[in-house]
Amino acid sequence: MAIVIGASGAWKDVLVMARTAGIVVDEPSDVGIQLARAQKVLYQQDTLARDDLALQEAALERDLAEKRIASAKDIAHIHARSEQDLTRLSARLGSSPSATTRLWVGLSRLGRQSQERAQVRVRSRAVLPAERALEDFIADRNTEVARRVEGARRIVKGVEALAHSGVLANAIAERAVIRTLSTLPDDFVLINDLHLSTNQDIPFEDSYLKTAQLDHLLVGPTGLYAIETRNWSSTVAADGDEADPVLQVTRASFLCSRILKDAGCNQIVRSVVACGGAPPTRSGGAHVAIMPTARLLAYVQYGPSLVSVQQIADVCRILT
Repeated sequence: MAIVIGASGAWKDVLVMARTAGIVVDEPSDVGIQLARAQKVLYQQDTLARDDLALQEAALERDLAEKRIASAKDIAHIHARSEQDLTRLSARLGSSPSATTRLWVGLSRLGRQSQERAQVRVRSRAVLPAERALEDFIADRNTEVARRVEGARRIVKGVEALAHSGVLANAIAERAVIRTLSTLPDDFVLINDLHLSTNQDIPFEDSYLKTAQLDHLLVGPTGLYAIETRNWSSTVAADGDEADPVLQVTRASFLCSRILKDAGCNQIVRSVVACGGAPPTRSGGAHVAIMPTARLLAYVQYGPSLVSVQQIADVCRILT
């Protein structure tokens, strides 16, 4: 088995995204499992919240109904008592009431009727707080449901973003490359997520290089291979919006060769783009080999021995 140093850089990013989303994953397949669990929890919490709020709404409706019944009874009682009072006042007029008596009875009638209206208004307003409480509850119901499931919904959104991300797709592809190349003989060394840097400004095409990142650097008897990995759908590959892997691996292999040369280790670094999905639309030209991950073993394993054991050790010492 080949010596493997480091882990997939994209997988490290997946683990960070998973922690941010509030889940723990050990394998890429765990993301789908965790998404299903998170969606189930969200559904359960949403159902519980709505059931609980339905019970609260029913209680408010019962309270309002009871207050309306009580108010109606009070108003009926007020009307009945007012009728009794007015009847007694009418009885006082007698057969030949004086003008003073008639005036007093008339004023008493007006006063009693005014009192009745005031009492009815008070009893009618008694149900207003219960009505407003029910109206406010209904208006805020969906907001309250959202508040109760906010944490679960945030987890679902985070896991969904991870499940559909290019980061996870690339992590799957990088882990496939590591799994494939780790089956090489033990005189091969696979360095993953290699970060290259130099203090110099190294001219490269129309710019300068000081840093670069490689998904994988394979060092073995047959040579050095800078490998950039992608797992694209045909749509993403055609869009060309993602970072150009051909340019990335060209820059990284150039910088890698220069760092080794400056350290007194002259080695050619071959550039490879390994595709777990659709290949990039740009051709690799004469300097970048583009191939499916399944072809990597045959590409790197067979050929003349160009690098000695000591040179392999020197490369690993310089770059790690």
